[in-house]
Amino acid sequence: MPSQRYVYVIFKNGHSSFDAFKIKNPRRVLVNQQIQKLNNIDVIIRNPEDRLVSGINTFIQHTLRDNSNLDPLTVEWFALNYLSLNRHYASQFSWLLNLARYLDSNTTLNFLPMSAVSDITGFNRKPFGILPAPKELINQINLITNNEMYQRIDAVIFGCIGRSMTFAQLLQHVKTVDLSAYEYVIGHAQQILNPTYALS
Repeated sequence: MPSQRYVYVIFKNGHSSFDAFKIKNPRRVLVNQQIQKLNNIDVIIRNPEDRLVSGINTFIQHTLRDNSNLDPLTVEWFALNYLSLNRHYASQFSWLLNLARYLDSNTTLNFLPMSAVSDITGFNRKPFGILPAPKELINQINLITNNEMYQRIDAVIFGCIGRSMTFAQLLQHVKTVDLSAYEYVIGHAQQILNPTYALS
């Protein structure tokens, strides 16, 4: 990976591969205000349906692994009732909102497919030992309006693969493609948006 190439790594979007890459190829990690200096950032985007299932699976497995006294049904209840509880299945748009807090308004985001993970890192690592979540749980989650709206936003972003735009341009694109999902999600997320990106 070129030394001046920066990738914003979203959980469940090649995170394990980037971790493996960093072990063999130490790279500088920028945080918070340091991000303001960047002109371009690559962002790997994953099919939102696949990512949600994978993220819920990881959340359940990791939670049960780290808390052996918990009942699996309790963990599933948390997954169903707190859809932003864990970074593994918080929407990709939520991750981008967090990034936007530190972006310069002119920074360009380059949206790349999952296949770019192995192109950039040379790795294609999948988390080990993750078992499928109950299909009924995923079906229930898919019926929740909050999840549906964030998934719709992520679907619009998924359609941006191969494109480059500022965060403000991304918001405008989402607003144009799916106004109802945009208005719903922005209503929930407005408090963490940088005022630079607050669109009506």
